Amino acid sequence: MLGNKISFILAFSAGLFGVTQGMMNAYIGKVQGQYGMIIGVSAIQIVFASFLLWRMKSHSSLQLHVIPWILVAGVLGVAIMFSTSYATGKIGTLPVFILIIAGQMVASSVIDHFGLMGLPKNPVTLAKFGSILLIMTGILCFIKSSR
Repeated sequence: MLGNKISFILAFSAGLFGVTQGMMNAYIGKVQGQYGMIIGVSAIQIVFASFLLWRMKSHSSLQLHVIPWILVAGVLGVAIMFSTSYATGKIGTLPVFILIIAGQMVASSVIDHFGLMGLPKNPVTLAKFGSILLIMTGILCFIKSSR
């Protein structure tokens, strides 16, 4: 049970950090340019991750079969940083992150339904689908009211 509570706290914290990072990246992108922001933020991430790996003395070797997925994850990370920063600078934080949540709901529903990449299968039921439609309707109403 403690593991679940910690996971909930970490997931909530990730949401807080994501919005804060998106706002900061939008500011850096306006001042430095989008590509400068991506290079700068990515460089800091590499330095910090390298430091953690060095301090934690990770002994696991890189498995060759995950290298393509590492490349895809890296490209997706850059795409997320760029699109979040660009959109936040144009339409604001709240609409961007509401749309991010909508996209995450769609993608996570597909991933859970099929149990992709070894994750536990959690099929989309009629109740879940109805809940998603209700939330999406609320998101649509919010976006329309924000114009």
